[in-house]
Amino acid sequence: MKWLHRAEDAFLLGLFLAALGALTAQLASRYFLPYQFPWTEELARFLFLWLVFFGAANAMRRGGLVAVTMLADLLPDRLRDAVAILMHLFGALFLAVVAWTGLFLAIKVAKLPTIAMGISSSFEYAAVPAACALMCVRSLWAAWQVYRHGLPRDGAATLM
Repeated sequence: MKWLHRAEDAFLLGLFLAALGALTAQLASRYFLPYQFPWTEELARFLFLWLVFFGAANAMRRGGLVAVTMLADLLPDRLRDAVAILMHLFGALFLAVVAWTGLFLAIKVAKLPTIAMGISSSFEYAAVPAACALMCVRSLWAAWQVYRHGLPRDGAATLM
């Protein structure tokens, strides 16, 4: 599992560096070259879209998403665990619906080319279902972990 986490971190770093490179090329072509690259803005936008959604999945893996636990912390341990499991399951259901809908939308726009680069619009739209599917799996895994081990009373454990 550790190699998968490293691969995800490397993927995010690659997305960031590619977006930074596209923006640098845009600035260089605008101010230092006689010809502007028309594809740089669109590529940077697509890469940042992927970066945002997979960054959210990465934040979920690291426990960095916001959860308000004030009322749940007042509950007894078993009831608190049940609330956490329900929250993870509802989150997984929501993410599965978004992933499923996003997949159909990405398929629907597959034949539409992007304006500047002329590639399939599915590249842009596929970020949502791919990242939501990953977060759905992570929500189900978190629910399973809470079921097996419970939520700790101290530390940064959250309900989502």
